[in-house]
Order: sequence, then C-alpha cells, then structure tokens
Amino acid sequence: MKKLHFSIYLILCMLVSSWTASAQDTCYAKAPSEVPLDRPFQYTVSVSSRGEIVSTDFGKFELVSGPSIGTSTSISMVNGHVDQSTTYTYTYQLSGKKEGTFTIPGVSLSIDGRVVKSNPVTVTVSRTAKSPDDRMSGWDDMFPSFEFPQWGQPSEPSSKSDERKSDVKIGKDDILLKATSSKLEAYQGEGIVVTYRLYVKDDLSCNVERASFNATDDFWLENLDLVRQERTEEKINGNNYNVFVFKQVAAYPTKTGKLIIPKLNVTLAVRVPAQVQDPFWGSFSSYRRKELSLTSNEIAVKVKSLPGAYAGTTEVVGGFTMTSNLSRTECHPNERVVLSVTVSGSGNLHKITAEDLGIDFPADCDVTYPKVVSNITAKGDYITGTKTFKFTIIPRSEGTYYIPGATYIYYDYESGSHKTITSQDYHLEVTPGPSHPADDSNKSTSKAKTYKI
Repeated sequence: MKKLHFSIYLILCMLVSSWTASAQDTCYAKAPSEVPLDRPFQYTVSVSSRGEIVSTDFGKFELVSGPSIGTSTSISMVNGHVDQSTTYTYTYQLSGKKEGTFTIPGVSLSIDGRVVKSNPVTVTVSRTAKSPDDRMSGWDDMFPSFEFPQWGQPSEPSSKSDERKSDVKIGKDDILLKATSSKLEAYQGEGIVVTYRLYVKDDLSCNVERASFNATDDFWLENLDLVRQERTEEKINGNNYNVFVFKQVAAYPTKTGKLIIPKLNVTLAVRVPAQVQDPFWGSFSSYRRKELSLTSNEIAVKVKSLPGAYAGTTEVVGGFTMTSNLSRTECHPNERVVLSVTVSGSGNLHKITAEDLGIDFPADCDVTYPKVVSNITAKGDYITGTKTFKFTIIPRSEGTYYIPGATYIYYDYESGSHKTITSQDYHLEVTPGPSHPADDSNKSTSKAKTYKI
C-alpha cells in the first residue's frame, strides 16, 4: 500500500511539474467574437516574457498593420522598494474580406530559446456586426494595477447614514500628477525618458488603482524598470507634499515634427479625513474612501528627421558597443555550443532584433532561435542597458567551422553620423569523439526565414 501511495504521489508531482512548465510558456490570443466586414479590428497576443516573433498565421484574415508592442505592468511599493511584473502584448490590425466564421491559427514566438504558439481564435465576419470602440483599445491595459500597501486600505463607511453625513472633500491642489521629459528635442527613433510623479499632501494617502495612456500613433512606448525609489518631500505654494516616482516610460517618436507625448490618466482611491455625524455617537473623526481622476500635463517634443538616406525612417539611434562570447572553441559532432552577442549602450535597444545582426552561420550547423535577455532602464536623461542574444549552435559533422562576427549600423547622435559596430569572428573545431544526440525539438524548422544560414 505504501508503494502504491508513493507511486500516486510521484505521478501527481510529475503532472503538476508538467502543467507548471507549460503554463510558463503559454501565450494568450484574443479578438472580438464578431467583426464587421472589411473593417479593421484588433487581434492581440499576450505573454509574460518578451519574445521574438517567429511566424504568423492569420488564416482568412488580411493583415492591415502591426505588430505594435505594448506592456502591462503590475507594481507594488513597500518601504520605498518598487517591485513589478510585466506582460507583453503584440497588437495587430486585421480585416475580414469575406462573410463567415473563420479561425485565426495564431502567432509563434521564441521565448528563452523555446518556440511557443498562441491559442486559435474564432471570429465571425458579418455585414451587420457593430464595430468595436478601439479608441483606447491597446492602451487601457498598459498599466492596469498599481498598489502601495504601506499606505493601507481606505476604510469604508460603517453605514449609509454615516456616509450621507460625512464631510469628504479633496481640494484640487491636494494631490498632483506631473510628467517630466528628459528632452524636448530628439531625432526620430531616439529614446525620451518620461517620468511621472505623484504629489500627495501630508494628511492624505492613496492607492493608484488604474492608469492608461491616451491613444497615439506618434510614439512607441516601453515601460522602464524602476530603480529603488525613496519618497521625497517638496513644498509648493505653501503646501507640503510627499513626492514619489511611480512610473517611467521610454517614448520613441515614430514621426517628425512637433509631437505631443500622450497624457497619462490615473484613477486614485484616496483615504481622506472625514468628520462623521452619527445619531447615537455624535460627531467624531474618521476616514473615507474617495475616488479621484487625474491627468498628467502635456509635453510637446520637436522631432527631427535623420539625415541622408535614412531620412523619414525610424532607425536605432544612440551610442552602442558590441561584444560576443563563444562558450567553447572545440567540441564533438552533435554537441551544443552557445554564441552570445551583447549590444550595450544608450538608445532604443528594443528595436534591435536577432535578424539585424546578420550572422552567416555555417551550413552544416543547426541553430536554435536565440534566447534574448534585455536589461533596459533609465539612467538620468538616457535610456541605457544591454540586450543579449544567445544562439545555440549544433554542428553535425567534423571539421573547422567559421562563425563570422555580427554587424550592426546605427545613428550616433553625438557625432551626427552613422556608425558600424562588429563582434569577434570565431573558428569552431569539431573533432571525432563520443557524440551526444541533441534534442531535435531545438532544431530550427524555418532557419532561412530567420537567419542567414
């Protein structure tokens, strides 16, 4: 009986482990269940880790535009320390050209070296269907929840009579929301650090419940990791405020001219002092919950076009270096070797993809989709960090393999010219010896579409 119990326990553990591993790789797709004929609608794919798009299959639907990449962030702040988790959303505009019910097979992404596919979605196309309201779609979910536990939860009225007789008021200067920009002039594609601060009077506390940007096609926005934030104090017009940074984004202009950085709309749950008149207990002081909506100030930016042949395009702009590393220079056939290529510096690192590196891998090697590791944050007025691409190379035969260095061209705003960065070339010696068969699930099935192999 003990052996039977142990066997059941072992099976349950294996099932739980299998479910957990698969859940980590799941990406979720959604679209309206019914859409009008020949009218664009939004199809979104959400995943908890940033990935590289491998392939797309929209079935009978036509791609209008996309993808645009947005992020949804949940933030908690305890004793001045900010923690956050991020969901990445890939948004496409699709259109149905024929009436009927059709299935969108999905999008495949490479995440940490594994290829995952979104769930299929069924959509009905009809002439009589109403068009969904997309004016804020894709932006409402960028920052759905921000919680600050150290302030506590606002208390609720103990009775309806208490609530009717409570004096709950919030002045227009009690809580302020201000946005600042690291620069007011930039090149198309150049990153701008936008910082959002809340100014809260000493006798108030609040939770940020919801936040969303106004819709825009002028900027591509990306959340930045907040470093440890300490609450500061500031006096404005005789009022004392507790001030803290609760959000930073990188805004990359996609057009030229005078552009407006989209405003951030915030809904707060404010815990305010209130004087309650109770029929039995009389008058006493308490706290009440009050909802407050704020909108950040407008910021105008002058965006310049890149010079020469790159005018009118959104190129990678900044200052970068490139390094690489090969895990080993000798191996046997069918053994794995990892090539890591890292781009470091300040600028729009998010735009650099594995394909852009232009590495011509040897023909007799299998190369997996790379694991991409990004560490991007704000450092003063600049967006800075690293982006590393980790390619797994599996040589199938003996011999000497030449792996050329990666090459990338970017616009350097300091010198006002385009520059080229390169990484080191490598030679891989594959010698006879005991081979270890590689897992065929890691082999690229569409290498020609992804890399120059």
